[in-house]
Amino acid sequence: MLRLLVFIAIAAAIGYVVFMSANRIARLSPRSRRLLLVGNVVAVALGLLLAGWLPTRVPETSGSPASLVAMLLLWIVGGCLAFLGLAALLGAFFARPGVGEPTPTRPGSR
Repeated sequence: MLRLLVFIAIAAAIGYVVFMSANRIARLSPRSRRLLLVGNVVAVALGLLLAGWLPTRVPETSGSPASLVAMLLLWIVGGCLAFLGLAALLGAFFARPGVGEPTPTRPGSR
């Protein structure tokens, strides 16, 4: 039970960092927000494809663990890609361009 809680805490921390990074980049301009939205939709779709559909296409091999290893790698890589893509997609979705941090001014200028 403790291992599961530690795993969830680590995944939440990684998701938070990705969410905030995408949010910060998406606030720069409408173009960067749109680019992040489209790119992360593609990342989520590709991750779900790798984790869900592609492992069913791996042929069964008798006496060799190659198919099992291939399926596990596809699940891990596809799941991570979908998770990180979803976190970045939500970060870009909730960002509002032009509401970024104020630009610093030089002291003494008006």
